[in-house]
Amino acid sequence: MSPKSAKRSSPPFDRTQGLRINYNLPEIENRLEKFIYDVENESRLVRAGLKEKAETVKIYQKYKDLFSREVLEVVKNQIDQTRGSSSLFGGSSDSRRNREVRLEILERIYFTLVSGIIGFKTANLDDAIKTYFSKAKVKIDSEELAYFQLSPKIAKEPIFIKREKYDDSAEKVIVKINPKQLAVLQEEIRILKSLGFSGYLNYYSQAKKVDYADFFQIVQKIKKETDNLWEKTMSKVSQEIFGKPFKNIRACHLLYLRSMSLYDNFYPKEKVVAVFLEFTKGLGLFDLLSTVNIDDKNRPSKNPRAWCSWPKPPEEVHLQIKPIGGEQDFEAMLHEGGHALHGAGIFKSLPFAFRNISRSNALTETYAFILEDLVFDPLWLSSFLNVSAYTAERIKKHAYFVNLMLLRRYLGKFSYEYEMFSKAELFKGPSLYAKNLQSTTGFVSQKTNWLWDMDSGFYSADYLRAWI
Repeated sequence: MSPKSAKRSSPPFDRTQGLRINYNLPEIENRLEKFIYDVENESRLVRAGLKEKAETVKIYQKYKDLFSREVLEVVKNQIDQTRGSSSLFGGSSDSRRNREVRLEILERIYFTLVSGIIGFKTANLDDAIKTYFSKAKVKIDSEELAYFQLSPKIAKEPIFIKREKYDDSAEKVIVKINPKQLAVLQEEIRILKSLGFSGYLNYYSQAKKVDYADFFQIVQKIKKETDNLWEKTMSKVSQEIFGKPFKNIRACHLLYLRSMSLYDNFYPKEKVVAVFLEFTKGLGLFDLLSTVNIDDKNRPSKNPRAWCSWPKPPEEVHLQIKPIGGEQDFEAMLHEGGHALHGAGIFKSLPFAFRNISRSNALTETYAFILEDLVFDPLWLSSFLNVSAYTAERIKKHAYFVNLMLLRRYLGKFSYEYEMFSKAELFKGPSLYAKNLQSTTGFVSQKTNWLWDMDSGFYSADYLRAWI
């Protein structure tokens, strides 16, 4: 269907809405912007522990007119027309630039619609998964805990064997939901193939403009160059912290190492938000925070993973954090603060596709990591937390280890994902996950976590690209 023929024909009748849908770009953008607002806020409420039951199905039903092959075809036709017609833009540099901008806008909308089609088909399963984790509880000895309390417990538990006890309980929760998580992934791949993509890797390579085969080679090179350094460093840390050789140690202990609990007293959790606000004033960016809602409340069912969402940038941005005490709180606050300032600093005058939609998260992760690393900087520690020069230098050295540990972990995560999707062998996922994570970190990762530990769309590569 060409844009002209679409214009001549009557728009289809949506019986659920009782109105006709206009398949033109402004209307598609308008509907898409409203959908993103609603679905982002629904996700935020569940993650924040403000809502127990996820109901994104209702939102997808409300906007189901968007997620059809007809709408996708309208945008695809405009992409093809823009690519193929130089007469629309002429030959000047300004005209070529206009053509490139229009193409970028159209492609961002196209890939967002594809993502929406997948979401529409998998919303029931996604809601069930989110609700399951939100409601999940475990009992350890006489202690009953919400599932989302386990990670903070592991991070701060000084007793080695007790950390593994918490991890055992987490694994029992995860194993029950794995079939649903696998079903979502399989349905995503099925839909992508039905839309003309050869598979998961092919789709995200186009959507994010990344050659993942080339990037995999870069990842392997970095891994090789840091192998000796990591082995030497981790062997020393294992003896000092765990009191044993670095062999057959479970990955749950990474959370404890990551938390830098030794320095908790220097990072009081009651100061997390106040210090961020003071720091932002010093940057001259405090005014941007007028549209940022910071939620630092501690709710049992609140996801401990700090998070920032942009339902309507720059007018409405949300930052969610669940302080547990220690350096990691400040690191998370500044990291998500980088995302929040990015979202709040976007020009309102930009087209919708440049305000609300990104190719990947690598750029915003770059802003986040720039701020995050300041919590290890001696001058920053002295200025905002009154830490002595001696202690600040010790923290800085420990931070080198933490950053190396995270780098190695994400090298392993991406390697696992790339190998699985490049070979289209989902059935090998659990073993590829365990193999790659152990190869890069040295820790033993449970096969059960192969889907739980994977963020969609090669987000692991977005992190690595931001670091690199």
